[in-house]
Amino acid sequence: MRVVGPGLSATAMDADERELADRRGSPRARLRLRLAIVYPQSEGRPSRPIYHGATHDICMSGMSMVAEDNAFHEGRVSVFLALPPAHGWAAQKVIRATVEMTYAIHSSKLNGYKIGMTFVEFQEDGEELLRAALERERRKADENQSQRASARWPLSNPVLSQ
Repeated sequence: MRVVGPGLSATAMDADERELADRRGSPRARLRLRLAIVYPQSEGRPSRPIYHGATHDICMSGMSMVAEDNAFHEGRVSVFLALPPAHGWAAQKVIRATVEMTYAIHSSKLNGYKIGMTFVEFQEDGEELLRAALERERRKADENQSQRASARWPLSNPVLSQ
């Protein structure tokens, strides 16, 4: 174990431990959403600190982000997620949720800190908005995959390629 910062330590994990550490109950999507994290008010600061970034991946139970600096905060923070419009004419929707930051690891591959968060509570219709956005993303990925498969099909079919 090594000390990373005040009150933070890190332990190296092998590949089996990393697999077991993924406790997400739903499939994740590689969906980049703009986000703002609003930290709790701390004594001696005139305003609440805010971090702006983007998600790395997201699912109904949580998300991760990559940041140049370690933006980890032990405990709960507020998160605002900007969803892409469902249609070109639609207004952009923003999800507000309370999350608990669960981990922060430095990744040389991602050139920054990967920070994991678990959703604790959604405000208003945030949960339904996220579910709909993830479903749209899944359908889009399925369509792209079937288009790629149909484009390759004649070339890989031995009857047609003779």
